[in-house]
Amino acid sequence: MYNELINNATKDYPFLIKHINVKYIPHFHEETELVYVLEGELLFSLGMESYQIKKGDICIIPPHIIHNLYTEVYSETFVMKLFPILDLSHLRMDNHILKKDDPGYEKLSIYIKNIKDENETRAAYYKLAVNSNVQQVFLFILRETQHQILDGKIKEKHIIDNEILDNINLFLEAHYNEDLSLLNVAKHLNYTKSYFCRYFKRMTGMTFWEYFTLFRIEKAIQAMKETPKENITTIAGRAGFKNVRSFNKAFMAFQRCTPREYREKIK
Repeated sequence: MYNELINNATKDYPFLIKHINVKYIPHFHEETELVYVLEGELLFSLGMESYQIKKGDICIIPPHIIHNLYTEVYSETFVMKLFPILDLSHLRMDNHILKKDDPGYEKLSIYIKNIKDENETRAAYYKLAVNSNVQQVFLFILRETQHQILDGKIKEKHIIDNEILDNINLFLEAHYNEDLSLLNVAKHLNYTKSYFCRYFKRMTGMTFWEYFTLFRIEKAIQAMKETPKENITTIAGRAGFKNVRSFNKAFMAFQRCTPREYREKIK
């Protein structure tokens, strides 16, 4: 879980990307995000809740919501990160997923298709066309979805939670290759170990050790991309794994392939 500071949208233009076999660790960001499943299916998680989403489904994720996407089979998704023309951080959706039979689905899918097509063809004034459809998306969310407006105290609690999660992430960034214990992390936050375990599970839907392992795997993947000729054993050690055997086991569990197979894919 981390505050994603890469792949940002701007006030001038959204961040748009087509993903193959997307695998995100839990994260949150300032933008509103829409995920349109083009092919296959994925696991979509919001904190403790998980949903299976399939071809044609649309996910709406307001700002500051901890979420992740993971696939074990082939999938294609069109992901839109939209800079908040209007602040939606006070909004909580009753249902984050729209399916083909749901009211308003056809209208929203047309806006998404227009954005995708304009971004790909890049005809004259395509940015104007994309941004026009983005505004229609925000209007659709506000007018045609079931949602709740958080009161000041609840919104403040969400802000505090996100600050704490950022603090955890910064601590891991500095110490991920060390032999950390739950007590180390809990003390850093001035929590007891038992309270920290409950808090982390409630906020992210996974245990701290599951997340910490994913965090280290992400660091290893980054190293494989940046130094493609470096020895796998060296990369595993730098990422905090005690030996290459434990690294291979964890990598297979979360990526469904070995590190060497993954390296061949990214080549």
